[in-house]
Amino acid sequence: MKKILFVICLFCAAGCSNDWIDSTEPLIPVHLIGIESVNVNNAGQYPFTTVDPIKKEAYMIGVRWVTDNADPDGNQEITGPVEAGNNLYQNVADNFTKRIYCNTVFNSRNPAGANVSQYFKAVNYLPAGINEGFVLLVAPEPGDHSFKVVYTNNSGERYEYDTELIRLY
Repeated sequence: MKKILFVICLFCAAGCSNDWIDSTEPLIPVHLIGIESVNVNNAGQYPFTTVDPIKKEAYMIGVRWVTDNADPDGNQEITGPVEAGNNLYQNVADNFTKRIYCNTVFNSRNPAGANVSQYFKAVNYLPAGINEGFVLLVAPEPGDHSFKVVYTNNSGERYEYDTELIRLY
């Protein structure tokens, strides 16, 4: 019995070891060259992008990063969205300020063009292919809505993208 317990402990200790991780892998430099924003239905267990009407309480904006970069040796081109949490990539959006504006009348106090960032909160549960998400905390008036997501940094880079018009009820 002691031998079996010893073998189990040995396997557990080996499984917890970080020796198998290659810490010498380079951090692939990722440069943001644009963003795309989509409407997300967050009503069920798994959020998904959609163009269909959404309950106001389940609305979320998803952002895809558009990148243009290569690995340090120039061997492999990275052209698709970079998955958040992948340890080979730096988070390209960390040094950007994110703002959300309404393209339509949000409510009686927020006309079209108003900054409504305070009504959204960044979240980590995202549909596949989405790098960042912002869930709606305060419901707008029912109707058709569109939002503009704007990323800016201190270097003067600015990227913006409008969501498609979506009916919130």
